[in-house]
Amino acid sequence: MIERVTRVLEVFKSGAGPLTASEIARQAGIPGPSAHRIVAELTQTGVLDRDSDRRVRIGMKLWEIVARSSGVFTLREAAVPYMEDLRSVVDAPTLLCVLDHDDVLNVATLPARRPVATNVTQPGIRLPVLASSPGIVLTAFSTPEVRDRILATARITRFTAETVVERRDLVRIVQEVRRTGHVIARSWMSPDAVGMAVPVLAGDGTALAALSVTTPSNTRTQSSLLPALYTTARGIGRAFLAGSAPADPQLTILLHRIRIATDKP
Repeated sequence: MIERVTRVLEVFKSGAGPLTASEIARQAGIPGPSAHRIVAELTQTGVLDRDSDRRVRIGMKLWEIVARSSGVFTLREAAVPYMEDLRSVVDAPTLLCVLDHDDVLNVATLPARRPVATNVTQPGIRLPVLASSPGIVLTAFSTPEVRDRILATARITRFTAETVVERRDLVRIVQEVRRTGHVIARSWMSPDAVGMAVPVLAGDGTALAALSVTTPSNTRTQSSLLPALYTTARGIGRAFLAGSAPADPQLTILLHRIRIATDKP
């Protein structure tokens, strides 16, 4: 039952908009009667919302649960103020990603103020761990067991002629990233884009997340941006490990009062 509920919720990851129960059943690969029953129960609890046309979407109850309990969103809240400062300096898409099994999960993206390089990543989007600059950094600064497993078994996807697809080359690159603390992936995912990433480190030296920017491939000044990335990553790590994002104390008090006032007994 739990597995089927998860499949129903995962249908909405595509962002296609409200769906009927029959469409959910088809996309989730679940028998129609089971899907209708699950949708009805999730709607009653507020996890899904149903509109006047009998189509459903993710409900506010699920959003509230995730926003108030997930460590990912706590990390995002700590990171965004620093990411905004970084974007003002580099004027390039700025991303925060975490490792989820053999995928890179994007939890925050700040777009550039003007069109620059191709950037396919939006919050909630997953990327193959060995084909992206955040993934390489997250692999390099994982525990030895996780790092070895990813390098040995994670899928390899070729996006462009420049994508590194030989495992022995990826092992060498990951070792170099551990030594230097950054990666510059030229045209790995799009011919016109260069991905740069550095780790946001925990106290034990493993990566909490990867901070990255995407710049045009026709420039050769990426290395000049590294000091800004390192400084931003250190700030994010300190803010997260301290237990709170930098914020106005009055705003923190107000949010606390709102939570108390809206919590049901």
